[in-house]
Amino acid sequence: MSRLELPKTTRFAEEQEVPRSYWDKIAARREARFVEGFVLTEVEDPKQLFRFYAEVNINNSRLWELFMHLAAMLPDVCACLFCPYEGDVTYGEYQEKESILAILGSLQKELTEDCRLEFGLIYNDESTLTEIYVAESKYVKIWGVDRQHFEKLMAQYDIPYFEEMQFVDGFPKVVVPLTTLDAEAKSTEETLDLLENAFAPDNQK
Repeated sequence: MSRLELPKTTRFAEEQEVPRSYWDKIAARREARFVEGFVLTEVEDPKQLFRFYAEVNINNSRLWELFMHLAAMLPDVCACLFCPYEGDVTYGEYQEKESILAILGSLQKELTEDCRLEFGLIYNDESTLTEIYVAESKYVKIWGVDRQHFEKLMAQYDIPYFEEMQFVDGFPKVVVPLTTLDAEAKSTEETLDLLENAFAPDNQK
């Protein structure tokens, strides 16, 4: 199985780039395998509104296509959520999913390659929770109720199941702004402002 394709804005750190206390993690990273795949945990607690939690490693060039297909797990009305890395999450207003995906599609490059921001879709009511969330390192977290639908999508994309997997954000890394690699790309701040205007205009001062 080929090595996982990372976003171009991220690479693993080397010893000279981090404090000595991180060197053990760098040594462990060199022994780790980073590949496409998913891990899944069933949730049996009836007080929880989701029935499974999964994490998916996906080659960066396939991230957007997978995200769009995972979006089918949510109803036709849902909300967008987004945040800067390690920042507070903004929850957008509920609206037509088709409209949300059209706006996100106009920012596809930034959303899939800028590792200083996170985004996703959520639907939550009194009895269910479904959330598709793209973390800063551009792997996907899923809280869902329809495990069969999810596993069917994984099979469609030839993404195998593993009992355990390694994810990029578990190891020291170097992240650079997307604008330093692509002069036409929007900055993290500009992208977040566009998302704010589109999905949570009442938060604007």
